Amino acid sequence: MSKKRVLLILNGELDLDKNNLKQIIKKQEIDKIIAVDGGANKTRELNILPDLIIGDLDSITKNNKKFYRKKDLEMIEYPVEKDQTDSEIAVDYCLKNGFEELYLTAALGGRIDQQLANLNLLEYIYQLNLKARIISKKNEIALIDSKKQFDNKKGFRLSLIPQTKVVKGLSIRGCKYNLESQDIERSKSRGISNLIENDWAEVSLEAGLLIYVLENIE
Repeated sequence: MSKKRVLLILNGELDLDKNNLKQIIKKQEIDKIIAVDGGANKTRELNILPDLIIGDLDSITKNNKKFYRKKDLEMIEYPVEKDQTDSEIAVDYCLKNGFEELYLTAALGGRIDQQLANLNLLEYIYQLNLKARIISKKNEIALIDSKKQFDNKKGFRLSLIPQTKVVKGLSIRGCKYNLESQDIERSKSRGISNLIENDWAEVSLEAGLLIYVLENIE
């Protein structure tokens, strides 16, 4: 049975156009599109109709709210005063509704506090035993807990940032700067700005959690 996949459109900066999003929806076989609060403004601008809008809805314009209500689109509204971000609420919705793979767009840019929260949201999703990936026009960001292979990414920039205090036994192959079973610390910048030089590259670790940032620098 195939995994249920969802596309979350958040309220950061969206550098993907309608065609980009349609390609992602088709390629990743997305089952549901969820606009998270102000993400609904972005779907309206692109003339893409989400399946659901969720959040406290304080960032959606009045005109867009009116538009979506006329479309009888499902909207789940939460109080503005709450202990979770709208993005975390959307993740909890995905968990309860059986989605296993989450693709997050418009997760970067805008407010720095929201951007950092969205990056840490990857770990929250990981703790729920779900898979997640932040995607933008040139970047892909996700977690590695054991091994990750990169195919046909020659020429891409690859940065590795420890999410735990220490990542033990890190090995890197197929890159400009390779590594063999070394420990790296979160407080240092050793994993930043590597370059994939082969058609195949691999990152593996023995313990800990890494954030990888894969960037198309062409």
